[in-house]
Amino acid sequence: MENIEVLEKIGLSDKEASVYMALLELGTASVMSIAHKAGLKRPGTYLILDELEKRGLVSQVPQNKKALYVAEAPEKLFSDLQKKQELLKRFLPNLEALHNQKKEKPRVQWFQGKEGVLEVYEKIFAHGEVSFFATLGDLDRVLPSITKEVSSRAKAHKLKVREILTGTEADKDYAKNIIPDEYYQLRFTQPGMQFFTDNAIFGESVAFFSFNVQLFAVVITSREITGSLKSLYDMAWQNALSANQ
Repeated sequence: MENIEVLEKIGLSDKEASVYMALLELGTASVMSIAHKAGLKRPGTYLILDELEKRGLVSQVPQNKKALYVAEAPEKLFSDLQKKQELLKRFLPNLEALHNQKKEKPRVQWFQGKEGVLEVYEKIFAHGEVSFFATLGDLDRVLPSITKEVSSRAKAHKLKVREILTGTEADKDYAKNIIPDEYYQLRFTQPGMQFFTDNAIFGESVAFFSFNVQLFAVVITSREITGSLKSLYDMAWQNALSANQ
């Protein structure tokens, strides 16, 4: 790794690194000599020298009619890094407190087409726990493999599922093939209630699927939004009908 590259990695700009290296090689030198050695223009070199002087890496030679500069010893770089590290350690708790108090910004993702929708279901399966509220007619028509995958993963204890379905014939037929256990629990809405999409709550995300006209899914990731929907889901679950009713 080149010396200038090292200086850049510890916080100097490329021009600052070039000027500092030029001074290390020249010793005491004029602005014109430094600019020529660093491959820079003289007016810009004055500004860079001023910045390096503020950082304690360059000094002007005193009592000289012509402005001459000299580089401070490289050990100064290490001392400067130590001071920055100590300062950061002192204020790190304050910065972390601000980070923890920051307002959550919901993340909204759009997944389009069959591949996009399947990607969302894979995210759900990978999470390991999900609460569905859905009607299965359109899902079975477009992606019949998904309902089978949900039940098979629950049966293998790879996915913990709660599902609230509507009273449609498709949903009732599906329920006939399900044996509820601790990993798969199934209930129905009260008569007359209907869902128009498949919907899922998992982790800190909620997914809404559409299978009519356009095939797409919208995933919102937000602790606050998902927490509210989980509370609503729990209330709906308490009032839902068991598969035997």
